[in-house]
Amino acid sequence: MKTVREYEKIFADDCPHFDELFKFAAASEFLDLGWRHVQAKNYVGVIRLPSGFQLEILPKIDGSVDELRCLVVKMLRTLKNFSGKKFLDAELDTSRLPLYEIFIRNYLDTVSQLVKRGLKSSYVGREENLRVVKGKLLIGRHVRTNFAHREKFFVAFDEYGLNRPENRLIKSTLGKLLRMTRDRENFRLTTRLLADFDSVDASTNFAKDFAAVSIDRQNRGYEVVMQWTKIFLSGKSFTSFAGANKVQALLFPMEKLFESFVTHHVRKNFSDSFTVTAQACEKFLFDVSRSYTLKPDILLTGDETVIMDAKWKFKIPEADMYQMFAYSKRYGATKIFLLCPPTVDEICYRAEDFNVTIFPVDLFDITASMTNLRELVK
Repeated sequence: MKTVREYEKIFADDCPHFDELFKFAAASEFLDLGWRHVQAKNYVGVIRLPSGFQLEILPKIDGSVDELRCLVVKMLRTLKNFSGKKFLDAELDTSRLPLYEIFIRNYLDTVSQLVKRGLKSSYVGREENLRVVKGKLLIGRHVRTNFAHREKFFVAFDEYGLNRPENRLIKSTLGKLLRMTRDRENFRLTTRLLADFDSVDASTNFAKDFAAVSIDRQNRGYEVVMQWTKIFLSGKSFTSFAGANKVQALLFPMEKLFESFVTHHVRKNFSDSFTVTAQACEKFLFDVSRSYTLKPDILLTGDETVIMDAKWKFKIPEADMYQMFAYSKRYGATKIFLLCPPTVDEICYRAEDFNVTIFPVDLFDITASMTNLRELVK
């Protein structure tokens, strides 16, 4: 496994399976191709190549690898459209595990909880060649199969048990994770869970079994497990990549993670004094045609109007300042804050009727940052 930061270059000498990584970069939007190198972009997460080699990409800020892994997990828990966030256990010590092993551990813990609550059983249709008549005799199959075996009967019958599609898929996933994991505790947990699925067959047709899964009130506990089962088992991802070379890419755009993280904490710390609206779309650049929506990341309305925009940028371009000016005029905000990575310097730009403050957010001490931000808003 190799760990890099955003925008870091990976050369052939740094990666024993560089050809696989190069092919992935050429087929996807998550890495840039260069002369004899591949460069990470603004995505964080992990890429697992068909050979098993893993490339872990972490945020481009100061901090140890362990600290940054923990930070990514905390950010994922706040991501609004990430259905798997319920899966990330806040109690898990992530300080020593690579991101991929963290995802595996959470999957195993979630399946363990499912087992403790009780796996669902149901009637499952089966067709077998038996020595007794059971259920319905399939005459055509019986004649073709048992022409020389009159002691047997090819029958179709329903059997009540755990061998339903969800459980088959989970068992197949556990078998795959047993081969993939490099963590001793994950290996132990996977082995123990496989024993709980001893009476369940491994899935032989993933697409058919996934199509047969239907989440309702009876099996609501399987919902999150099935989402992650599809990720691990089918090579699917939270990204749009689904290559034919079986690369698994669990990648997240860093600007979305940052926006979600700071919005969560602004809502938590300012809701007592303001109405906090995320992605407000109340105003337009032109009233007559209602075109060019002005949508700040965070709108605070109360005794005054305050706008906050999350920018995962290490240098604020001129165009962003013009955007803040438009926000100020159309929303009537006298205070605007650009919430930026901690490596950006705090600067306040003042004009006649509004000001813009570039505010670096300390992601490792978000509580202190929110306290300082409240003082500036007053």
